[in-house]
Amino acid sequence: MQTVIAAIDLGQTSARVLHHAGGLARLLSARLEVLNVSGEVPDFVRTRVLDFCARAGPYEINPDDLDIVVRSGTVSDTIHREAKSRDAALVVMGARSHRGLANLLLGSSSQAFLRSAPCPVLLVPPSDLDIVNIADRTSLTCGPVLAAVDLTENCQRQLQLAARLARIAGQPLLLMTVAPARLSTDVAGDMLRERAHHVDVLKPSAFIVRRGAIAQEISRCAVQEGAGLVVMGLRSRPRSTPGVIATAVLKTNRAFVLAVPGS
Repeated sequence: MQTVIAAIDLGQTSARVLHHAGGLARLLSARLEVLNVSGEVPDFVRTRVLDFCARAGPYEINPDDLDIVVRSGTVSDTIHREAKSRDAALVVMGARSHRGLANLLLGSSSQAFLRSAPCPVLLVPPSDLDIVNIADRTSLTCGPVLAAVDLTENCQRQLQLAARLARIAGQPLLLMTVAPARLSTDVAGDMLRERAHHVDVLKPSAFIVRRGAIAQEISRCAVQEGAGLVVMGLRSRPRSTPGVIATAVLKTNRAFVLAVPGS
């Protein structure tokens, strides 16, 4: 059985991380593991985590059935080891905000984990109580699944997962790319369509070619298309990095981000 890991620190975004991890575990028919990285006594921390899950977890989650794991060490390295040892299908973790979405950022642990993630990562923006402006509140909503494709990398794992989630959610799958200057729009579009030939779960309903700064164009496309989820690759590139792209999308207050390592 697959495992979905909810990496929580009992802080600002933990309740939302737990909520979305639990929902995706059900959708994927996976086991839910709640992971906390702490330097304190494991039994004491486990009791705190269990109490938090009972208070803040969605009603569908039975705390008695949860697989609660407490580890010590560097947060990003520990999550990486746990995800790899469990052959996790997904890790769910939070972003942080300081006085509203304009200052939303990925913490150092999230950034470090993205650089070497062994499995897909769902990034969850802060909870309603952590956002000063009520208009900034956001949640994982219905809407197309937008797969942001880098034409220079192997993106089949990314596209298959995007297609699978779109089919489960009953939403259209959109493929988009930010084309480099050396490629014409027609050539970039043909390359995007070629990628779609290998997607057998759900065929894309649209192919979108944009130009400009990668992070900004992906986030703008997500807003214009009303996307509920942006599925992106994790390879760093000269024109942008995963953390920059993820932050730009989360700041739109429209879509969540699912970052997927290459095949």
